[in-house]
Amino acid sequence: MRVKLNRRGMLFKIARVVTSKLIRGEYHFSNVSEISSEELREHMASNTPPLLIDVRDASEYSSGFGHLPGAVHIPLMELVVKFPSAAAFKAAIKDLEARFGELEPYMQGEVVTICPGGGFSLVAAEIMAEAGFQNVRSLSGGADGWFKKGYPTELADPGKGESI
Repeated sequence: MRVKLNRRGMLFKIARVVTSKLIRGEYHFSNVSEISSEELREHMASNTPPLLIDVRDASEYSSGFGHLPGAVHIPLMELVVKFPSAAAFKAAIKDLEARFGELEPYMQGEVVTICPGGGFSLVAAEIMAEAGFQNVRSLSGGADGWFKKGYPTELADPGKGESI
């Protein structure tokens, strides 16, 4: 199965994130729900841990506090900087479709999206839900909330790409 994304819809969803609703903290995305750091930690320790998708940019994923253990890096947040160039945006969407295609075995399983503060991961979760993922949730409070709890993280190995 080839994953096909609605590019126009994705563009509008991403643009919606940078509107006043995000600034005011009034998130509402009908197709997805959120999961708390505590609940996610429990799920990660279970026999069937969720697939973690970190949508932050490369520098946030691989430096500072790092990322949640086992998280796959799909930098959806980098799409925002591609807006000014239609060609760059289209190329980035094609790359994203290919990455989502790699995730096909997880379309029925639990998937959790992660961003810095929890807003953009809601958009990422909604995009994934519309692409056919059945059980996508967003980490409430994002990676920042996870870090503040003192939960474990890991740093990316610069010579090693993430695998699924």
